[in-house]
Amino acid sequence: MVGIILCFALGFGVVQCSGLKDFEVSDGDVLNLSFTSNTNVLKGSLILPKHVSTPPIALIVHGDGAQTRFSDASYLPMVNSLLDAGIGVFTWDKPGVGESTGDWLQQSMQDRSDEVIAAYRKIQSLPELTGSPIGFLGFSQAGWVLPITTNAMTPAFTVLVGGAVNWRHQGAYFTKRQLEAQGLSSEQVAQQVADNLSQNDALFASSDTPNPSLRPDMDPKRFAFVARNYINDATSYLGTMQGPVLALWGANDKNVDPFFNQAIYQHKLRPDQAQSTLIVQQATHGLLNSERFNYQLPSEWPLWNTGIFILMGRHAYAPNALDAIEGWIHQVTQSN
Repeated sequence: MVGIILCFALGFGVVQCSGLKDFEVSDGDVLNLSFTSNTNVLKGSLILPKHVSTPPIALIVHGDGAQTRFSDASYLPMVNSLLDAGIGVFTWDKPGVGESTGDWLQQSMQDRSDEVIAAYRKIQSLPELTGSPIGFLGFSQAGWVLPITTNAMTPAFTVLVGGAVNWRHQGAYFTKRQLEAQGLSSEQVAQQVADNLSQNDALFASSDTPNPSLRPDMDPKRFAFVARNYINDATSYLGTMQGPVLALWGANDKNVDPFFNQAIYQHKLRPDQAQSTLIVQQATHGLLNSERFNYQLPSEWPLWNTGIFILMGRHAYAPNALDAIEGWIHQVTQSN
């Protein structure tokens, strides 16, 4: 019996540890590039799959926070999966993070969209990528960025993961899930969410010059960032997004209400333009497997959970989540 248990444990360890290789880019050609947007110089990495001519190129559009090009290595399993599927990737450090200049906290969603278009033009200008379909793969906050972008230009494809439509609603949902996790009753949750939303409206939406001293618990730069973007709502952009669009949400998303936002997208998107939505079962906000990784913020992960993610690599994602994205990108780029 002991021998059987040891063999099982060893086999499990070998399977899980196979994910370690996902944290190194060994099967792609890496080219470091820079481009400018407004007064910022953004630096990033273009990774191309080996032995693939004119591959689709996905420009990674980060969510909230001070993120490096690979989001402190957490994007690498996804990047390697895309490379293995014959899809190239361009991703860059956000302004003021890593090797990029500027300050991402001073950006509006329009500023972020301008940056995305500048990145697209940089990649489009490379002679070695002539003939490659170029599109976007955006996460979370990109839900307010890419609808603006795709009203100004037509990419080969746009994939949005965990995108919210309305900033206020997303904040209220985030708070609701936090309070539920604390064990409050449904009545207590509803009252506190309503109170919080009313306070935020008074702080961020009722004045042209919100006063950061009213929120001493919040960094002044963060306060200004929220105030600048608080009234964002992507609804008016969704019906006129250009090019194929796939919007995905994890069924167990604790940050963005998947079904509420999917309903808006379904109403606004145009199926005749290859625009559609998908709820991924057993998936989190970032499409990780919710059985192991269902937290609102990476900072909430216990150390052992981080270790599991490192051991699993791409297998940490919900079943078929990455396959769905990769298959759809190939489908829409090969049909055009």
